[in-house]
Amino acid sequence: MATNEDRLQNKVASISCKSVEESQRNYEKWAETYEKDLHNVGYSAHLAVCTRMCEKFPPETRPHVRILDVGAGTGLAAKELRKQGFKHIDGLEPQGTMLDKARELDLYENYFQTFITEKPLDIPANTYDAVTGSGIYAEGGHVPCEALIEMIRLVKPGGYIALCTRHVLVQNSEIYKFLEPLMDKLEAEGKWKKESREIWPRFYMDKDGIVWCYKVL
Repeated sequence: MATNEDRLQNKVASISCKSVEESQRNYEKWAETYEKDLHNVGYSAHLAVCTRMCEKFPPETRPHVRILDVGAGTGLAAKELRKQGFKHIDGLEPQGTMLDKARELDLYENYFQTFITEKPLDIPANTYDAVTGSGIYAEGGHVPCEALIEMIRLVKPGGYIALCTRHVLVQNSEIYKFLEPLMDKLEAEGKWKKESREIWPRFYMDKDGIVWCYKVL
């Protein structure tokens, strides 16, 4: 009999394919049980980015902070952020069925059904105080490394970007082995400054995560 871990591994494999179209179709199939499946294996990427936001924004400021949640999915991160007093959260997610789950709970103020790349979105620069991205990187290149450039553009100077993914991806992926070198390059260019880089134990199942937080300059 398949375990929760086996079932999740199969789901993760289905959305970690090279074809973006196939990946999006599989996300649509997964939407109904997505949160339950992740909860069953202790998934915690959304908790990691929420922890970083709480560290950077004291409770009294949170009702006024504007956050863009990239790769919003069904709104896991937004639920946690709202519990901690953040009220103005927008969601960016290419998969419509996933985003509809977040709409049902009214988790976001604005819903952007689109991908994020290095190309500017139809959102003005310096719109947000922070960007969060939990579990947005996966085999097949869901979010290109260069999307960091657009995230920085969207955040006001002095704001923060918190990202979390599986540690193994930045070690072994042919795409994401370039992610941290690009982060360092952008820091050297004065675009942002690293606040923290932490290994997050048991990101899900027995896999560790990695959490970055940067301050936009």
